[in-house]
Amino acid sequence: MFVVGCFIPATLMAKVEKVTLKGVIKGLGNEELILMNIDQSEIARTKTKNDRFEITAEVETGDLRYYMLYAPSVGPLGPSMSIPAIYFFIDSPEITIGAELKNERINIKSLKGSPGRQEYDRIMASLPSASRVEEIYDNYNKAFHEYNEVSQTPENMKKLKAVSQAVDALQQQRREEIFGLLPQYTNSMPFAVIISSYFGIDNIDEAEKVWKQFDPSIRYCYALKQLEDLIQRGKSCAVGHEAPDFELATSTGEKIKLSSLRGKYVLVDFWASWCGPCRAEIPHLKEAFEAYNGKGVEFLSVSIDKDGAAWRKAMKEENMPWAQVQAPKAGKDVMKLYQFSGIPYILVLDQEGRIVGKNLRGKALMDKLEEMVSGKKKESVAMPAMGM
Repeated sequence: MFVVGCFIPATLMAKVEKVTLKGVIKGLGNEELILMNIDQSEIARTKTKNDRFEITAEVETGDLRYYMLYAPSVGPLGPSMSIPAIYFFIDSPEITIGAELKNERINIKSLKGSPGRQEYDRIMASLPSASRVEEIYDNYNKAFHEYNEVSQTPENMKKLKAVSQAVDALQQQRREEIFGLLPQYTNSMPFAVIISSYFGIDNIDEAEKVWKQFDPSIRYCYALKQLEDLIQRGKSCAVGHEAPDFELATSTGEKIKLSSLRGKYVLVDFWASWCGPCRAEIPHLKEAFEAYNGKGVEFLSVSIDKDGAAWRKAMKEENMPWAQVQAPKAGKDVMKLYQFSGIPYILVLDQEGRIVGKNLRGKALMDKLEEMVSGKKKESVAMPAMGM
């Protein structure tokens, strides 16, 4: 089979070198700009002058890791898809960026000096769904802004739920398209970056199968090293293993410990008030509650809201008739404990506290609950979580 992609010799490894980033962000004016690692740790900062900027810094190159330029004056690094930052690779000593600030979002219009970015863009543009991405994400960002920043009305939540369903459908379509391309790109680091974003702790078996298909000569690629690390960590929090314990407080201060629910089947829903897909899933959870709460299944929702008032308001709006707790520090600790980065994230535990299902939604969730209480197994497919 003929394999498409950029082959990079195994002798080329990650290294630290001095690089220069320069360019224009139209509409930014004279504002602060911060160069960050993908984990949002700061590397260097500068101030734009009449939209123009230049930053020189020492960074790791050669393994195609992501970096970001963040404009704090535009907005926070929050959960919306509309983040005032540019994401890119640094794979040459000089990168020139042309971008535009529009509707509190920075869009790259041109990028020179990055072969990795060129191949990444070419692959993404080749997907049949490419023509629909911008419109669907723009609709989501608009609905997200209207609900979270303008007015948290039932009508705005209805709109956010509707566009969240469109995002879910798009993500599933793009996932199928990308996975279909894998045989052509087993020695492409940009493709490794693309496909690795579809894995989380809930599908490590599939992740391992994909990781093994990549040519060993590029496994030092940052995305594949991260994927390998995810696989190793995931095996300690996999289906069949005991769920890590936690103790969290309800809105009235009552403490609930996960292990105290043993003896019953348990559904744990990690969610947040600002998450459209989470709110869209609640009607399905209510159906599951009605069907299985009387059959020995306990329900527990864990909010990763930073804003306690927003959490309490959402609980009142959604009227969920089961236990609700809030994780401190915007869920940072529980997300690390359970190794997930997207919500909604729904777990199902057996009566001994072992994980028997992860990242289940809709029909897949109902099938798993029915399987547990009836002992009859059904085939189902997990849904992807929304990245934060």
